[in-house]
Amino acid sequence: MPARRRSTRGFTLVELAVVVAIIATLTGLAYAGLERLRPRGELANAAAELQAAIHGARLTAMAEGRNVVVMFFPQYQAGESLGRVVLYQDGDFNFFSGAFGVPLTFGGYNPAVLASGPNSLVLDSIDLPRGVVIGPPTGMGTGATLAAPMSAVDVTRACSFCATTGDGRGALVFDSRGRVTYYDQNGPALSTAALASGASVSLFSVDLQGTRTLVISTATGAVRAFNNG
Repeated sequence: MPARRRSTRGFTLVELAVVVAIIATLTGLAYAGLERLRPRGELANAAAELQAAIHGARLTAMAEGRNVVVMFFPQYQAGESLGRVVLYQDGDFNFFSGAFGVPLTFGGYNPAVLASGPNSLVLDSIDLPRGVVIGPPTGMGTGATLAAPMSAVDVTRACSFCATTGDGRGALVFDSRGRVTYYDQNGPALSTAALASGASVSLFSVDLQGTRTLVISTATGAVRAFNNG
């Protein structure tokens, strides 16, 4: 009795073309989904990194007994990044004096150079990711307020302690006891009713049109993040 022949059949070109088209479609959909998620992820990551940096600055000041400055340069551009934050340990305790003979002060600090004084140190620098900036100009929005006990904090500016002229720089300073003060230039610390409660700085995603606002408590130095879209 002759052996029965097994029937074999491969894929036709039409079937292969259909499979390739399905794979291409699914890949395109997945990529589009990831592209929609990317701005949200970058904004969240930038806010988390900045929150951790501010918290770390306070802990470092308390641990080492030297002032730690968190400087904000909203208009500094490096490549596609707009906005730089510099963490600076002020071991010379004269960074805001502006006195004659002091070569390096906050008012004249160049964020592109990252220089430091004789007993001072640049601890870190953070460049905001592409599409994330310090903003918007109205922070959490015109007329926005927080619940007590932070209701007095101004959250209607991109940075409540930054200068409104020049390059818009501003700084948080933590001392050895973890207390925080605010500066927008050389000279004495800023003193307003709003800053007595705390300060705020907002990050804005241009693509997402969403905002994350960090609020620093003056009394405790604690940092909280608020999601606004």
